[in-house]
Amino acid sequence: MTHPPLRRLFATPDKLWVATFTQLRVYKGNQGLERRIDGEGERNRLTNVVLAVAPKAQRIWMGRGAQREAELFGPESHPPRIYSFAAGAKTPVTPLSVELADLVCDEQRLIGCQVDAHAHLSRILWGDLSGTSWQPLSLPEPIQVAPPEPPSASSEAGASPFEVAAGVHLSNHLHGVVAMDPGTGRIAVLRPDAPGVSFVLQFPPATRAEQWFAVPTREGMLVAFTRRGQSSTLLHYTESGALLARMETQDTTAVCGLALADADSALVVMKGHLGRLQLPAMTFVDFVAAPLEDAFRFTTATAAPGKVWIAPDHLNLGWVGRVRCEAGKPLELSLFDKPVKDGAPLWDDGRTRPCLEWSTRPPEQPLPITLDLSLAPSSSVTWRHSFQNVGTAASGLRLALGGLPLESGQVTARVRLNGEAIPLTHEPGVDFWFERRMRLDSQDSGEVEVTFHGVKAGGGHIGLTLSPWTPSRYLPDPEAFGGTHSNLHQFFNLAVSVNAPPASDAGRT
Repeated sequence: MTHPPLRRLFATPDKLWVATFTQLRVYKGNQGLERRIDGEGERNRLTNVVLAVAPKAQRIWMGRGAQREAELFGPESHPPRIYSFAAGAKTPVTPLSVELADLVCDEQRLIGCQVDAHAHLSRILWGDLSGTSWQPLSLPEPIQVAPPEPPSASSEAGASPFEVAAGVHLSNHLHGVVAMDPGTGRIAVLRPDAPGVSFVLQFPPATRAEQWFAVPTREGMLVAFTRRGQSSTLLHYTESGALLARMETQDTTAVCGLALADADSALVVMKGHLGRLQLPAMTFVDFVAAPLEDAFRFTTATAAPGKVWIAPDHLNLGWVGRVRCEAGKPLELSLFDKPVKDGAPLWDDGRTRPCLEWSTRPPEQPLPITLDLSLAPSSSVTWRHSFQNVGTAASGLRLALGGLPLESGQVTARVRLNGEAIPLTHEPGVDFWFERRMRLDSQDSGEVEVTFHGVKAGGGHIGLTLSPWTPSRYLPDPEAFGGTHSNLHQFFNLAVSVNAPPASDAGRT
């Protein structure tokens, strides 16, 4: 993150910690606890929230990091403090004796960083869980890597210091701890149990118009650079700085959060989508639209392989989201609002909403996220697949079909649901869609069939979305639609060409 984090998450398989500058919420099962830490409240443009947790030792550290630009702004009137306390509602609070810019815990030790007067990384320290004794960690020489794009004017000599990003931030992940210093363009990785910093990659310094995200991988480091919230570059490097893969995204797929889903894949949080990225080749194996608000940055925490928590990086406590990102299963996002009172539950154990999944035979061979289809003008190709409701009962179903080949008239489409032809409503510039009130109990199955008919040469992507409906408890009419959940997607890369081979049935059962 280039801008200082205002909200921090930490998670284990059955517990979640959510922290702001002075508040901490801890959730276990369906119980919530609010803990307020009354420290100094001064904030500047570099102030960041600190949260470190040692679950087994039942110890927590939180507070405000010492990110300073003394030469620009002068000293702070209240020195930033990080506080240590044991788990519980009213345990004693003790400030750390050392001033740190950020702090994480890898269960065995504390890892902190310090900055100089320019808010650039000067030292990485480690200490035991008492927080009383600290030792510096050796920093290897940075490895220069190819820049993600040509240097911008603001990164050239003479750029205003107000335009250059500053501040150092730590984050803890499955494959190690990341220390990110966008002001100097350096990102360091400390592997688990390593006696020193494992490697440091050197990039061109960031500007305040950029957001940086980084997670350590088995091979090295996955980095995302987002420019003005509109376009992103994803890069995967080895520890030696060799580029393994590169990807560009833009608009609703601009990156605003990054986490490890498991040892060999990453969860990419985008402005309007979620994606699971298989490593090291950086291939999206799942990609779904997500009802996320227009936040420019999300904080993340991996609770266990296949389970990641996300939250908008806002100053105030708000909603949090739980993402199921298990291999072989579709991505599923569940959103939970801030509890209305102390101790109120954040979520209920078990599924509480409808959830559709594609049926696969055998289960270990899931559908590819994108299917290539080709056909000639005046010919047709049909795709069909069954689905199952693995959640609670739904009272209706919405189907949407859209993409450039349909909008431009390159193809037409016919859709059948459980063998019955269904009429599609067309919204110009949006989608062809259909919705029907129908009872879909838990474990019920259905089948959707789409036939594409070639009209003229062309090609492009077409997306199919199935969404179960559930009635809202707040609507007076129990038969009225409430909201959709767990959108199920399938994408087609369609090509219409006179040289296309004879079309065949593309159905899968």
